[in-house]
Amino acid sequence: MTDPFLQLVIDILNLTHPRFASAHGLAYTPAEAEEPPAARKVRERPFLMEFYHEFRRLWDQAEPIRRGLGHIVIQAEPHADWRTPDLLIWRLGERGAPDMRLAAISVAFLTNPNAIAADHSLLAKFRHPFPDGPGYSRAISVVVGRRSELPPEGLPGTDGVTGVFFDTQKWEVIDWGR
Repeated sequence: MTDPFLQLVIDILNLTHPRFASAHGLAYTPAEAEEPPAARKVRERPFLMEFYHEFRRLWDQAEPIRRGLGHIVIQAEPHADWRTPDLLIWRLGERGAPDMRLAAISVAFLTNPNAIAADHSLLAKFRHPFPDGPGYSRAISVVVGRRSELPPEGLPGTDGVTGVFFDTQKWEVIDWGR
């Protein structure tokens, strides 16, 4: 059985529109991947904004509630250092229950391998409970690129981090055999 939150992320990715998501291009050249803008994930921003837009559309339609996730919201982590994953999702407390850290999500292009590695490290930290990390129940790394450019062994994995690959050739999430 697929995790309902992970399935929501996959559905949101599959709803993204290429025109908006690729405003700054969908890849870095090898030379660009070593420059500071790649470390800041400048080209990924439009893709992330389009993801957020589609998330809000489904949120406005109460899709997370229909999937049993409750009321969820994107908000900051009050106990984080200056660097955080791209999106931090919380489940709002209801009926006296406290708010709960639900998921940390990062997006990086396949052509930005340093960002993918940094995201995996950061996401793993966010999965750890206090005092080592904030204790998010899910950590999801979304890698965006062309399936034909995936290494034969697939992408490296990190314990506690779920990897999702979004193929820009088919414009959909694919399973690369992991």
